[in-house]
Amino acid sequence: MDPVTNPFRPGAGRLPPVLAGRAPLLADFDIVMRRASTLSEGDRSWVLSGLRGVGKTALLNTLLATASEQRWITAKVEVSPGRPLAGMLADALVRGMRNALGRHPEPLLRRVAAALKAFSVSWNPDGISVGLDVEALAGVGDSGRLAEDLYSLLMAMGTASRDLNIGTLILIDELQEASADDLRELNQAFHLLAQEPVAPPVLMVGAGLPSLPSILADVTSYAERLYDYRTIGLLDRAAAEVALVAPVTARGESWSPAALDLALDAARGYPYLIQAVGKHVWDLAVRSPISVADTQVGLRLAGREVDEGLYLSRWERSTAAQQALLRALAEVGGESAAVADIVRAAGKTNAGQISMTRRELIRKGILYAPERGFLAFTVPGMHEFVLRQEP
Repeated sequence: MDPVTNPFRPGAGRLPPVLAGRAPLLADFDIVMRRASTLSEGDRSWVLSGLRGVGKTALLNTLLATASEQRWITAKVEVSPGRPLAGMLADALVRGMRNALGRHPEPLLRRVAAALKAFSVSWNPDGISVGLDVEALAGVGDSGRLAEDLYSLLMAMGTASRDLNIGTLILIDELQEASADDLRELNQAFHLLAQEPVAPPVLMVGAGLPSLPSILADVTSYAERLYDYRTIGLLDRAAAEVALVAPVTARGESWSPAALDLALDAARGYPYLIQAVGKHVWDLAVRSPISVADTQVGLRLAGREVDEGLYLSRWERSTAAQQALLRALAEVGGESAAVADIVRAAGKTNAGQISMTRRELIRKGILYAPERGFLAFTVPGMHEFVLRQEP
């Protein structure tokens, strides 16, 4: 079949042709948006957590596009380790304000632009211009505490959003990479916002690895109740089938039943792998319906792409000691295992002997702790890759 018309899109953060299995979350977001426009009222902010490649960034981009279509004030940040969160937020919010100035009457945005200018001067003095000739708003951005300054800014944005019958959406990807101090200040700002008699229509959606909820709770205990936590997991078989079949059907083509079953078994509901499988099988298929023979070859190529594009870089940037721990985890538990079992498999006598290596792998985003006393891979299927590597 024609590779030019291939609908599948493997890659980091790329929006798949069909966002299968996420309808409940998108329906809930629609409710949040309608509450903002009809009641001028906000909801609890969200935290999305899940393994690498399950579609968290694609979801954030979908929410961003949906809110932008409704002319919301929007901002998106991808946290970079070592960069202050305040500066990244200021940059993103300034860009969002500049977009809003092209959509809404300027007088309704002057106060929030003045608040944003004050915040930017304090927290990101080298940032871009807000786009309005306004004086910095006194009392915003000058306390020296990020929580208070961010709260004041969000209140100003919420007030402007109410006046415009819209909302403000702030998206923060890779939130687990932010420093503990920055996360504490972020929690405190949204805690202050939540205590308003009527919550302003401001929604933050943070996304990160499965460890993110516990990281947020570690810095401020009330974070467990502050956010609406959503786990973004693998797709069930029905949703995975939609993800593979609907794009093909939309192009006027089809799968043979046996070929589809083979592809579904191989992809195991992993969204990134589903896209890779679909892409390679489509490119190889001679004609419709897609055959078992085409699928078998496509699966090998998809497996090679995932190995080289997802697993290999994580393996190669691990030290010998880290690779040994990864192998021990893979051997005793597959995707996850108890630390005590990993210690024994690694030939150690106590958990202290692997504690530094464990911390380094967690910091690199290769492992996470799903619960106390356990370790797991952040990328589905990496244990199989590890076991294929030479000791």
